[in-house]
Amino acid sequence: MISEMLKRENVIILDRVKDWKQAIYVSLEPLVRGGYVESRYAEEIIRSTEEIGPYYVLTEDIALIHGRPEQGVIKKQLAVTVVREPVQFSEDSFPVRLLIALAATDANSHLDVMQVLAAIFLDESKIREIAEAESEEKIYNLLLTAEKERRKEVC
Repeated sequence: MISEMLKRENVIILDRVKDWKQAIYVSLEPLVRGGYVESRYAEEIIRSTEEIGPYYVLTEDIALIHGRPEQGVIKKQLAVTVVREPVQFSEDSFPVRLLIALAATDANSHLDVMQVLAAIFLDESKIREIAEAESEEKIYNLLLTAEKERRKEVC
């Protein structure tokens, strides 16, 4: 669940980034700093993006920044970065304000987190609330609340 994979210090708010490459680096920085991914993880994702495009831009406002486990993942973890000024990952991609960086060690261990995130991604009001939150603490608490709501729905 999110409460197990997201540390409060991995939530960041920025006014803007220079470009999509910087967006990837800053979104992954908490994971590198915390020892969850190797520094090469960002370069691997950038290389993949240059080859196949921004596969991680899911919809307007949302990018799920991730690569394959063998590209430098050490331990599973999440980081959340909100960028006030949307970033474009390509000419034809959606503008993005919410960057969810995922370090997954395998194909299955993070699926429960993905279910909670999917519920958030389907709710435009939640996306807007997260993207416009005034503090990292507020974003963190919004995500934990979404997790609790999801647990109630499943039970």
